[in-house]
Amino acid sequence: MKKILTILVVAIVATTSNTYAQYASDALRFSQTNYGSSARFKGLGNAQIGVGGDMSALGGNPAGLGLFTKSEFSLTPEFNQTGANALYLGQNTNSSKNQLNLNQVGLVFYSPVYRQKGQDTRKGLVSTVFGLGYNRNNDFSFEGNFGAPNNSTSVADYFAQIAGSTTPNKLKDVDGLEGWAYNNYLISYDPSKGNYYPETFADANQSNIQRTNEVRTGSTSEFNFSAAANISNQIYIGATINLVDVRYNRDASYEETGKVREFDGGGNLTGNNINYKLFFNQNQQTKGSGVNGRIGVIFRPVSNFRLGLTLQSPTWMVIDDATTETLDNRSTARGTINSRTYDFTYNVRTPLKGSLGASYVIAGQALISADVDFVDYSSIRFSTNEGFNGSSDLATINNDNNEVRKNYKSAINYRIGAEYKINTISLRAGYGVNGSPYKADAATILNKKDDSSLLDTKMYSGGIGYRVNNYYMDVAYQRVEVTNNFSPYSLSNGSSPSADIKTTKNNVFLTFGLRF
Repeated sequence: MKKILTILVVAIVATTSNTYAQYASDALRFSQTNYGSSARFKGLGNAQIGVGGDMSALGGNPAGLGLFTKSEFSLTPEFNQTGANALYLGQNTNSSKNQLNLNQVGLVFYSPVYRQKGQDTRKGLVSTVFGLGYNRNNDFSFEGNFGAPNNSTSVADYFAQIAGSTTPNKLKDVDGLEGWAYNNYLISYDPSKGNYYPETFADANQSNIQRTNEVRTGSTSEFNFSAAANISNQIYIGATINLVDVRYNRDASYEETGKVREFDGGGNLTGNNINYKLFFNQNQQTKGSGVNGRIGVIFRPVSNFRLGLTLQSPTWMVIDDATTETLDNRSTARGTINSRTYDFTYNVRTPLKGSLGASYVIAGQALISADVDFVDYSSIRFSTNEGFNGSSDLATINNDNNEVRKNYKSAINYRIGAEYKINTISLRAGYGVNGSPYKADAATILNKKDDSSLLDTKMYSGGIGYRVNNYYMDVAYQRVEVTNNFSPYSLSNGSSPSADIKTTKNNVFLTFGLRF
């Protein structure tokens, strides 16, 4: 299989083989979904498991559909602004990316159970509800830039590392990154040690200039098919089948300039040092589809208190990945442009998720809601149905599973929100945390104090809603913050340069709804 230089991968993953790290980190990315929700619950911090009666039930606890008393349609567009602040070798850079998306659309059909005259309409099966929806539950948009002089290492150190002990007469025929680097006089063979070394300079007297840019787009989304029942206005049960769609595109560019030893056309050193410039580019296009299910229950022992429970099955997905890597080397004797596309299809099973929620209504005007999730990211598993293309594909699947077990762990997510009604206006606020999936601590990943909360994803939100007759409109603002450590190339001796990148997403959601 390919040896892909993973640009901008999380450092705890980047210390491993880059092929395995890419697929393992992608599987984690596709597993970190949030429950879909309307702008109302976005403003409430997405604390929805124990509430119900909102279109969010299509993307969260399906039992919440049982609290509907009318049919309903809603539409939620969103605006996303993603900013990144990177600190790389002492230099700060900022970048941002904006986009518009459709976050949610849903349609719910309410069907009361008709009783004969004189029968108690509040006991037994009161109503059934069916719903169809679309939810965008994970956004991959990102643009990151960083760069600085480096007087310790060069990307040529990475090229030399992946060349390993392959003899020169074999390496020159390799159609891959290490072969291209050797044929372009970026690395040379040391017969006394049986390995390779860089021809570029990176020391106290001569640094190279490194620049990295990465743009990501895509999302995980669901098409929901749900049903729920209201039993005696106390117990609400529901189930959802979700068809999952994944789209992820990544364009990454690494540029390095500096000094390199000069070779003549015959492959002999001239004794001179010359300027060089190289570009290593990657384009990754990943798409996939899958299916999962959710079951849920809401129990209302008294009119103003509710308890909710949701169990989401693993998502079984088939992923098609096509990555093109290009090495554009300039200024050495054999400056060439080499490119190759690697295709790989695999199955991935994401973790099961369990969620518990509770809500309490105060004096008919205020609502307090809280949720907690449990997700075991170490249970992610890779497989394939197409047969292995030689031992390398089998090794990739096995090593992906090993990387998951070695680097990931279970996590706890929690959310809390509050709402206060003033006539037809509702004011909302919320806060949520998605726990870190990494076994390593912050001191290892971020080179900072051992504070595990530094690796959590934090979400702050607020909103306002207006309801009159059968119409409503809700708007919510959500701020998402996460910090990661990224490395442009991975060196096994631990000397990889790295950037601490704080990513901030500012999201605005607007829901329009109609009850009928």
